[in-house]
Amino acid sequence: MALQQIIQHPTGTYSQYWKIRSVTLNHTEGTGSITIDGYVSQQAREDGKIPLDNRTVAVSDYATWFAPTVIDVAGMNEVKAGYLFLKSISGGEFQGSTDV
Repeated sequence: MALQQIIQHPTGTYSQYWKIRSVTLNHTEGTGSITIDGYVSQQAREDGKIPLDNRTVAVSDYATWFAPTVIDVAGMNEVKAGYLFLKSISGGEFQGSTDV
């Protein structure tokens, strides 16, 4: 899974294929972060090209998206929850993005 969202990099180039690189969670403190890499295309990522861009987003609602009771639901894991969380951020860069 990945997200399709066209976002311009400060250099003027565009990334449109976004893949989560890492989800880091602190279950004791209920905090975490998600790092997502942006590529020019899915093919570029599959070809082993380096990402054009990346974002690190702080987990703002751990209990809703990443608590063990949420992750234990059939078919849910930290990465899938990470994509759903990124898309849910009101006014965020990935709101309205498409799953690919």
